[in-house]
Order: sequence, then structure tokens, then C-alpha cells
Amino acid sequence: MQVLVVGATGDVGSEAAKKSLKNGHSVKALVRETSNRDKLGSAQERIAFCTGDILDRDSLGPALDGVQGVIISIRLNPTEIKKGRTYRDVELTGVVNVVEIAKEKGVEKIVFISADGVKAGCVSDMYQSKFAAEEAIRNSGIDYTIFKPSGMFKDFDFFHIPNVFKLGETDMWPFGPVEYHMSPLSHIDLAACMADALTNAKASNITLSIGGPDSFTQGEVLNMIAREAGITANYARGVSKEQLIEGVKKNPGAGFFTPEQLQDFINDSSIDHGPVKEIFGIEFMSLSEYFKQAVPRVKAMMDQQNT
Repeated sequence: MQVLVVGATGDVGSEAAKKSLKNGHSVKALVRETSNRDKLGSAQERIAFCTGDILDRDSLGPALDGVQGVIISIRLNPTEIKKGRTYRDVELTGVVNVVEIAKEKGVEKIVFISADGVKAGCVSDMYQSKFAAEEAIRNSGIDYTIFKPSGMFKDFDFFHIPNVFKLGETDMWPFGPVEYHMSPLSHIDLAACMADALTNAKASNITLSIGGPDSFTQGEVLNMIAREAGITANYARGVSKEQLIEGVKKNPGAGFFTPEQLQDFINDSSIDHGPVKEIFGIEFMSLSEYFKQAVPRVKAMMDQQNT
């Protein structure tokens, strides 16, 4: 199959491109001239790069010529925000552009990443855009697989792990509720499922919540990090979702997220791993295994920054 990966220079998209090559597909990647391709590693030599932009419909036609399958792994990032682009621009209009041109070109399969908790009735621009994009794909007439991950291990590197080191011996997590559940997974395992979904009949026309093999409360996750770091901590107390939202309302602009975004994506969610394993048959990395690698790595980076 000839596959176009949209978002191939990102964490998930780059792994999906590499997994697709490993599965025997020919891979094209939609990129900008300024895109950093380092995450693709040596796979760059086997990928056909197409210069374009999801908001430039004229650039999508050539990229989609001869393509049977499309993997869409995009999100609004700080670079896009600096350009004045919004969630609606990137995560809705951009996706709709790809879907509409893909249909014109006779694409047979679309694989898309959304997020757990995205549904009708969401109140934030972020989740409203994701849901509308899901609907555009479901109503396109093209076979699809929509993945809705609970969260990914790699994101712990940038917030949870550094803050556990900074907080030290404590029982208080000041950044959210500790009793809410999550089912995080490795972005590499997610990418493997995405690449497999291109031709897996069991993944035809489904919207699938996807998480790792285990479900934990946020407090349990924080305690796992602390143990791996050798810190005596027991995260038994946190800040409620309502308190977080009220804090942002009182200090608008002080945080990265809006009250509406916090309302949508802070959820108590346990995902059943059984359907994922039955469809894809992939053994996922465990969170404890990930932390054995990540905690020392993040600590070394923090030490280097402080020297």
C-alpha cells in the first residue's frame, strides 16, 4: 500500500511512518520545507517527502496522488500558535482538507488520532475541533480507524517527572486531582497499532479508545515516579478539577490551558485494554518499565540544566 503520513516529523507520526515501512508499505510524508526530520532517523532515506501544508489545499493533491492509505497525526503546536493558527484551523479545517482531497483521489483508508474524552457536547475549542474532525472522517465514506488515546508515557517526561523531583518528600500534588484514573500508553505502541490498522480488517470503521495494559490513579503514577527516583513521597492529596478551573478563571492567561479545556480533558477514565489486544495482538510496554528508563533520563537532563 502507498501511505501518506501527515505529521510524520512528530513523535507519533514518525514512529507510524517507520512502522508502516516495516510492514512493507511505501511511505510518503507531507512536510514543510522547515520541518525537522531527525525523528525519522535512517527511515528518511526510504520516504518520499512532499512539501505542503494542510491549510493549503493545492499542495495536498500532489501529496495524495497514488495513495491508498492516510495516517493523520497532527496537533496545534507552539509554532502554529505563533503563526496565529487556532485549534479550529489545524485540527478541524486542516483535517477536513486532507479528508476531502483524499476522497477525490480515491484513498481507501484513513487512520486518525483524536483523544480520550472527545465527544459531542465538549465545551473547548480544542475538543470541539477534534470531535468535528472525527465526524468528518466517519461521514466521508472512506474506511477509517480513529484512535482516542488516554495519554502517552512520553508526556510524563515534561511535567510529572520533573515536578516530582522538585516537590521532593510530600503528600500533596498541587496540579490536579490524585484520585482520577488514567490508562497511558507508549507512543511507539500506539504508532504500531496505527500502522497495523491500515490493513487490519478488525480495525475497519471503528472509533477506539486506546490505553496501556494498566489503569492507575494519578496518585499511583506519581508514587511510581517517586519510588523510581528514590524519593519518600506518598501523593494522597491533590487539587480538585473545580479548584483548578476556578484558579484559571481568576488568573486568565497565567496558565497554558483555558477553563474550557481543563473541563474537557481532566477526566476520570479507565480504558479496557482487552479490545485493543484482541484487534492488534501487540504486547504493550508497561508504565513501570517506561519509568525505569525515563526517570534517570529526566534526572540527568535536569542536573545538566542546573550546572
